[in-house]
Amino acid sequence: MALNMRTGKLADIASLDHVNILTADVEACRRFYVDALGFEEGFRPAFDVPGLWLYLEGAPVVHIIEVEEAPPRNSGSIDHIAFRAHNFDKFTARLEANGIEYEDREIPGMDLHQLFCYDPHGIKVEFNFEGQDRPWATVEKEHKAMKAAARKTKRGKKASSRAEETA
Repeated sequence: MALNMRTGKLADIASLDHVNILTADVEACRRFYVDALGFEEGFRPAFDVPGLWLYLEGAPVVHIIEVEEAPPRNSGSIDHIAFRAHNFDKFTARLEANGIEYEDREIPGMDLHQLFCYDPHGIKVEFNFEGQDRPWATVEKEHKAMKAAARKTKRGKKASSRAEETA
């Protein structure tokens, strides 16, 4: 069971289990989620309708069900689905190699970088990169700023020490 961050009590619902996508084009979903994004196709029970179960870290998190008629584009009332992700630079290179357009943004005041793209049905998919998984240029810039601040603090302490010695 998951801890409720507001109350400190255990919640009855632990996590999101999976997302289910209806499609008239299973192959387009496979190309996007498996080939371009890196989900793994895995075991799916022998249901009466064709489809896919796509896995992350051993869990089937995206279920694809084939329907005869293509559902309307976009995701209706749900704005997007989101996943934690690793290695922003490698991930964006993979998207670019597969011709997938994306938008990315730094989140001010947080150790977080987000990337957004759209699946073949117009469903917005978000990927969150934290810490060292963010774009290397951002991590490197922060590291340089921290080193500069540490040098400045060290110089300030030395100057303060000298001032005390001469007083």
